[in-house]
Amino acid sequence: MTKEMTSPKIPFFKILRWQFSKYLSKKIPQKEALSVQTHSHLPQGEYAMWMGHATLWLRLGETTVAIDPVLENIPMHRRFTPLPLPKEQLRADIVLITHAHYDHYDTASVKFLLSQNPDLIIVAPAGFWRYMKGMIDREQCFEMEWWESLMVRGLFITLTPAKHWSKRTLFDTNKALWGGYVIQNEEHTLYHSGDSAMGDHFKAIGDRFEIDEAFLPIGAYKPEWIMSHNHINPPQALQAAIDFGAQTLIPIHYGTFDLSDEPLDEPLEWFKECVAQDTSHLESYILKIGEVYRFSTTSTDKST
Repeated sequence: MTKEMTSPKIPFFKILRWQFSKYLSKKIPQKEALSVQTHSHLPQGEYAMWMGHATLWLRLGETTVAIDPVLENIPMHRRFTPLPLPKEQLRADIVLITHAHYDHYDTASVKFLLSQNPDLIIVAPAGFWRYMKGMIDREQCFEMEWWESLMVRGLFITLTPAKHWSKRTLFDTNKALWGGYVIQNEEHTLYHSGDSAMGDHFKAIGDRFEIDEAFLPIGAYKPEWIMSHNHINPPQALQAAIDFGAQTLIPIHYGTFDLSDEPLDEPLEWFKECVAQDTSHLESYILKIGEVYRFSTTSTDKST
């Protein structure tokens, strides 16, 4: 962990000023709720399914992977979009956790998935065992440093750097690492960035991997003086995908939890504008929550 990859600490009085200004101002409401495609159960075959916010379900080969599973409300924030299928139908062989913030690591959701599959494997950044104790056997929880890899259930999984930070309580600031994941088998190389500000690490990822689909966050960017140290906005997501040479960019991390000052539907509108103006050969695909993405899908939002 290096200083330049750790988001700077925002002084407490500035946070108070921000919250007070939010209280006095009237937030612009979103124009419409995100579309949700509902299902009765998980689909067959290989797929990616966005569940809202950063939660992603993947099936590669015979293995089902859940990334940052958050299935219900989180402390102080309720879901604005429902899960696309009943929680009881969800199952995973592997859970990947990008970092400890409540909108990415939800203890109740992980416990539920463990009840569905007691043999579940959890992969998390170094230092995460502090949150897993008492939930899972130690041999089922793998912690990794940046650029470390493991082979589990037919998938080669690498923890990649991100510019962010970690905290759940008053006493654990940056005690656990954070990052994104590259998930590979013989046919696919997928990337989920977790939360990250812009940085040279995106190019470094492209130097090591040929990314097919990249799932990058586009929301939680206002106020800029706070959020730019922690997250990327829509044009930055597009630039990051170009920097590491992804074939297809799929935006996530918007429209589900009201975590910042922009309206919930603004990130997607801005992203569409960026795609329309892009002159690279990057493809983009906008998923509805619950939409089944097949890896042979041709994008309908291709930059030309």
